[in-house]
Amino acid sequence: MRDNPDLAVVGAGAAGLVAAISAARRGASVAVLERLPRIGKKLLATGGGRCNLLNDGLSASAFTSTDPDLVSSVFSRFGRAEIGSFFEGLGLRLQADDAGRVYPVTNQAASVLKVLELETGRLGVSIETGFDVERIEAAAGRFRVGAADGRKVEAGSVILAGGGRSYPALGSNGSCYGLAASFGHRIVTPVPSAVPLLVKVRMCHFLQGQRMRVRAESRVGGRTCQKAEGELLFAQYGLSGTAILDVSESLSIALSRDGRTDVSVVIDFLPYMTHDEASGEFGRRLAAGWAPKDLTSGLLPEKFSQFMPQLIREAGYAPGKGNEPQAARALAVTLKASEFQVQGTRSWNEAEFTSGGVDAREVKHETLESKLRRGLHLAGEVLDVQGGRGGFNLAWAWASGFIAGLAE
Repeated sequence: MRDNPDLAVVGAGAAGLVAAISAARRGASVAVLERLPRIGKKLLATGGGRCNLLNDGLSASAFTSTDPDLVSSVFSRFGRAEIGSFFEGLGLRLQADDAGRVYPVTNQAASVLKVLELETGRLGVSIETGFDVERIEAAAGRFRVGAADGRKVEAGSVILAGGGRSYPALGSNGSCYGLAASFGHRIVTPVPSAVPLLVKVRMCHFLQGQRMRVRAESRVGGRTCQKAEGELLFAQYGLSGTAILDVSESLSIALSRDGRTDVSVVIDFLPYMTHDEASGEFGRRLAAGWAPKDLTSGLLPEKFSQFMPQLIREAGYAPGKGNEPQAARALAVTLKASEFQVQGTRSWNEAEFTSGGVDAREVKHETLESKLRRGLHLAGEVLDVQGGRGGFNLAWAWASGFIAGLAE
């Protein structure tokens, strides 16, 4: 490894590797410093090992950030078309599914990492593994990067691309936040995102393992924050599945960053029926004398039958009282909008993304250079920029890494 490269990139994940390639292509000598024994470990796990590396619907509107204009600026220069061309230029063929999620045709994340490795090798990028960056000091217009084991690198500029805090076993332990803070950067408190929720109700315990398609809505203080349709998975600890992950960011922020307790998720268990359709169907079944435990047969998984006697009692149904229409309407309301109080989220080990990070207003739009320290750049999840599932966050990593690597 060169001890005095033009550029030192901290982190050999998605953003770091593309930043290194971008910089090396303009003629810079580059050293990539990776904490783990090998590069791209987290990348290999993305998309269930398939690597959903992009989305055809990529736009800045799919992201939240302390500086939305920064996101727009980056994607205006390196967006969907440029990212696709970049990978195809490396020899990676791409394919998109019906939802616009883009994957390598091999359906293997290893293919994505391999073409990145080949290009860094072709360009002469030096990659140092097991280099756990402990400190970065600026002096005489250069940076001294020191590892925990005593190794040192001196570089003309530095890119922090070490990721957030999700899946720490795969390399992202949030260490770059401390490095950025040492130069005066403000850190928006990182919280888990795209993460399962802790919900303490009997239904979750007895239905654990049950999957079903639902609509989900997150609420904070009674206000709707996010909506999604997808899979719900009941777990002993609470709720998971794609629909839950897609509405979890607002709940995690409210719970873990803001200290709120008025946090809930509302589930529509019958997304394929309107309220009137559900009410009418339950009314017909009650009028025909269906037993309470059978009222959702053919509509919901059979495990739900154990909860129906209680739910129909709560709906005010009393046999022989002629109140079937009212009870049917109340039952439809319950199943179309069941509200669950959320006590917390699962840990960083189960979070797909990080919400928070270095305040995005503290970097320059054109170069992603720190406004507080010349020569220091930031890219990827270390910045307070978050996209939804489906390839958006990886797209940000590629794009921000590439733009950061262009800076002289």
